[in-house]
Amino acid sequence: MASVHGPIQAAHPSPFRAVHNVSHPRITYPQPVPSAKPPSTQPVARQDEYYGHEHASLLCTRFITHLFACPELPPSSSGSKVKLQKFIAYALHRTKLHPSVTFAALVLLQRLKARFPTARGSSGHRLFISAFMLASKVICDDTYSNKSWSIVAQGMFQLREINQMEREMCQYLEWELNVDPSTLSEFEAMVRKDFAGIGPFPTYILPSTKKSTPPPSANPFAYPSSNFTPSPPHAHRHPSPPRTAQALPLYSPPSDTPEASPSYSSSSTSPASSAPPPTPVGVEDLSAKIVSASSSPGYSSVEHVPVPPSKTKMFAFASPAVW
Repeated sequence: MASVHGPIQAAHPSPFRAVHNVSHPRITYPQPVPSAKPPSTQPVARQDEYYGHEHASLLCTRFITHLFACPELPPSSSGSKVKLQKFIAYALHRTKLHPSVTFAALVLLQRLKARFPTARGSSGHRLFISAFMLASKVICDDTYSNKSWSIVAQGMFQLREINQMEREMCQYLEWELNVDPSTLSEFEAMVRKDFAGIGPFPTYILPSTKKSTPPPSANPFAYPSSNFTPSPPHAHRHPSPPRTAQALPLYSPPSDTPEASPSYSSSSTSPASSAPPPTPVGVEDLSAKIVSASSSPGYSSVEHVPVPPSKTKMFAFASPAVW
């Protein structure tokens, strides 16, 4: 009988039998590559911090700091650290107003400095936004509300502060807010030329805007008479005889009888004489005159009406005070 050495292996193993010593190859899947965040969620760093208004904002900053010697940073109480040039650039960017409004605001600030030569500004932001707001309201037909100007100021000033700044600026300028077009054009050309560099900067003197102010060449004490003819500069002048002062009567009672003679002559040479002018011959005098009741035949005398004792004390008279 034959002996069996070792286990007998089946020629065809069953597929349902668990095989432990068979190694299966692992399938490697491609690992996802970590990608960057989408561009929509990344903070976009703006390259131009002046919004395309760098030149104009620097001109305004140099002009304001030269006039009022104010710092570029706002006061610490405002809670903001925006410099003046970037503050102006943002205001120009948000409002999108014409450049003439910007230079009209500088004209108003120049007038403010002319009225208060020793004034120094603690906040150039406050000065610029006040003048810029008033210039836009004067020049433009459709303007922003004061609430919108608070947004333009980046929340640095509340609405009540904007209203107060507007009222104070108008009072300081005495409501002289209009700017002549020719003056504005010349002023803009001078600012663009003189404040393009780093200094030194000139100080401008603008013409007065008051209509009541006479020109420098006119004599403010001249008598406004159209019949006055100036004498020649080299003519011989004779001294006038001294005039004696003539006292005028405080009260002259009216005459009961008309003038007997039509020719009236007065020795008074004062233009303030209380005597009436003479009536020419042949002209009927229709002027009103106060005459007595006896000389008027159509009027009768009026009886005296007794006044009650209480009526005599109707008015109070001031007695001298003792200090």
